[in-house]
Amino acid sequence: MRLLSFLCIITLSHYVNAQNVFSIFTDTLSKDDFTTQKSNFPQKYTSSEISIIENGQYRLKRLSDQGQSISYLKTDNTIYACEVIAEIEIANGSNNGGGIVLYGQTMSNGAIFLEFNKKRQFRIYKQSGSQHQNLSGTVKDNGWLKNKNLASVGRNTIRLKMEHGYFDLYFNNHYVFTAFDTEYTSGKIGVFAENNSEIILSNFIILSNKEQHKNILGKQIVETAQSSSSNSNPVFEEVILLFKTKIDQQQLQISTLQNELDKCKSMLNYDTSLVTRSRELLKANRKLTLKLDSTSRVLNQDKKRLEYLESLKADIEKGNNGDLVISLTTILADVKKDQQASLQRTELAEESNKALNTENEVLLREIKRLK
Repeated sequence: MRLLSFLCIITLSHYVNAQNVFSIFTDTLSKDDFTTQKSNFPQKYTSSEISIIENGQYRLKRLSDQGQSISYLKTDNTIYACEVIAEIEIANGSNNGGGIVLYGQTMSNGAIFLEFNKKRQFRIYKQSGSQHQNLSGTVKDNGWLKNKNLASVGRNTIRLKMEHGYFDLYFNNHYVFTAFDTEYTSGKIGVFAENNSEIILSNFIILSNKEQHKNILGKQIVETAQSSSSNSNPVFEEVILLFKTKIDQQQLQISTLQNELDKCKSMLNYDTSLVTRSRELLKANRKLTLKLDSTSRVLNQDKKRLEYLESLKADIEKGNNGDLVISLTTILADVKKDQQASLQRTELAEESNKALNTENEVLLREIKRLK
């Protein structure tokens, strides 16, 4: 009985506290270092999110205070067992965090998410439609776990090895956790940012095993060959090959044009937002200009009144009416205070007007540059 209990403890500790994926993935399926604008990740500009390549980094920012922004690799191939290596940083000012999306589904809204934040916390969860299931931690902590190997500032090297439903997680070359799920074992790979957050991606590599992919695709190839072998004809095969070559070339051209079109649409949305902002600044500028003109008129009136009272004071001081002099001196002091207040209001209005003009000029230059 004791021996049985000991074996059970060893078995459970193996599944809970140790790695479960021992395959070695050596074939590079995808690699991005973002040194050029050509990337496997899409770029777009919308009112709710921005994803761009800048200074050798891929930045994904969720502008909205709701939901999350997901950016999948631009590939039509389904990814199975693999190893994902990514250098990710949570940008300063982010309210939440982000991470890596695993096995995103095309037919349904589902995926496995690895999320981490600047508090050295991480969690793995499965999203299937509107249903959320934690694959790490407890319900009380909403799946969050804390780990000392996760840096709170700067880049973190995240490594995930996935096979047969197991997800082995490494932070900065240290194994930390294994999650398990058999519902999603293939799909798309990408990154995501939570609301009011931004992630910065420096490197992103996916390693696979070609032999495994060959075994998976082998059945489809064999079935296709068997169905066509009975009706094979050399002439038809040559014609089919010619058409296939032309179709492949056209598909490549279509893909290039589609990428350019997506980029133009994104820039158009960004350009439209700049134009709208410029119009708002012009309206505010006109209002401040009117306010400045009104304040200037009041200031001129106060100046004329002050000059009159100054001359009146000088005339009276030549006489002997002391009470009148004191009264006029008090009035003159009040007028000077009013004039000083008017000057301050005028200066504030001029500064605001100048700042708006500067911002408007910057926006107009940006619009011209984009055009």
